[in-house]
Amino acid sequence: MKEKHEINIGKWLVGGLLSLFIVALLVNPVMAPSTSVQTTTSNVTVNVYVSIVLSPNLAAGVQFGNLDPGTYDNPAINCGNNLCNITVSSDSNVNVDIVMKANAPLTRQGGTDIIPNSGYTWNASTSPTIPGLPGYALQTTYDYTNKVGSNLEPGTTQIWKAWLDIPGGQKAGTYNNTLYFCGQETGTQNCGS
Repeated sequence: MKEKHEINIGKWLVGGLLSLFIVALLVNPVMAPSTSVQTTTSNVTVNVYVSIVLSPNLAAGVQFGNLDPGTYDNPAINCGNNLCNITVSSDSNVNVDIVMKANAPLTRQGGTDIIPNSGYTWNASTSPTIPGLPGYALQTTYDYTNKVGSNLEPGTTQIWKAWLDIPGGQKAGTYNNTLYFCGQETGTQNCGS
């Protein structure tokens, strides 16, 4: 009998300890480590980037060569075979309008004689067979109505051609001016005047 009593005491002891452990868990439950989560946002505004590149022939200048007075619709000799063009760089990140102007009419070096811009015409197209006469008269402010290119995607090339009339009696000499080609985000007038 002694052994039985010891077993009962052992069972009672194990059961009691187990009961105390359960009560201890209920009173003091095991807790996970405490945490704190906070959130925030991040943002960025990517700026508009426009870049245009003139072909080597156009960058070298529009060359009409030696012309006689009283001749009309003389093509720029360095722009034949569609060699004068403007490309919207592929790193531009918006569609682009291209506009142009001249600083002045063609003006004789060392003088004040000019060749009127009404006879300096140009035309442009993405199709090599289309840019031809009639063209648009060169302006001394950016021409937002007659654009060199409109809504051009990055990587697009616009072919540009020019023609010049030499009025009868035009004084002999070398005439110069400067052309400006400006690329801007489509629908804007960021090039100024």
